[in-house]
Amino acid sequence: MSVPPLKLVAFDMDGVLLDYRSSWTWVHDHFGIDNRATVDAWASGEIDEMEFMRRDICAWIRKHPRVSRADIGRILDGIPVRNGIRRTVDALHAAGIKVVIVSGGIDIIAAKIALDNGFDGYAANGLACDESGCLTGEGLLNVEIQNKRTALERFMEDYQVGQDEVASIGDSFIDIAMFNVSRIGIAFNPTDEEVVKSADVVIRSDDLTSVLETLIGPGRVARPAGRT
Repeated sequence: MSVPPLKLVAFDMDGVLLDYRSSWTWVHDHFGIDNRATVDAWASGEIDEMEFMRRDICAWIRKHPRVSRADIGRILDGIPVRNGIRRTVDALHAAGIKVVIVSGGIDIIAAKIALDNGFDGYAANGLACDESGCLTGEGLLNVEIQNKRTALERFMEDYQVGQDEVASIGDSFIDIAMFNVSRIGIAFNPTDEEVVKSADVVIRSDDLTSVLETLIGPGRVARPAGRT
């Protein structure tokens, strides 16, 4: 029985599309915040994902009481982006594949990457704001950190594709949930052994186009001048 062609590829953002471990951490670093206690509380099950976001956002507000969504956007403008994103998206599109972002990161930068590079869609977590655009301290949980498969399954339903037509790319144990509903799971610059063990393929590279040989085969990467 022949294997059907891929029709959908989902990329994690933090550590994959971003050449930085976390968009949330980028903002923490800007404000000089150490959130290890919050991470530990979440990892131990002491707090849920909504409280995790709430504590992170409130830490920013304590540093800058009228911090706005626009302020966070300007901070995130400086975060380093992975080489080869546009070439990768263009090559996948040329092969007839939809390309999306599924991330527990901040939707501001996910939206920018999606727009700049031609992604078909994105799902990421948001920041609640008041009428003036200032952060309220609440987050918008669009992607469950420990259950990213739910967000991926929404895209699968939208594009009417089955599990054997999906590939997903991530860098940590959080992405294993996506691998579990994908025919191909790629651990890209993995940060832990759990994701390595669960992946079909492990790739370590500074350029995202390195995933294309696994997804669509060699020799199919367009390299137009002036585009990355």
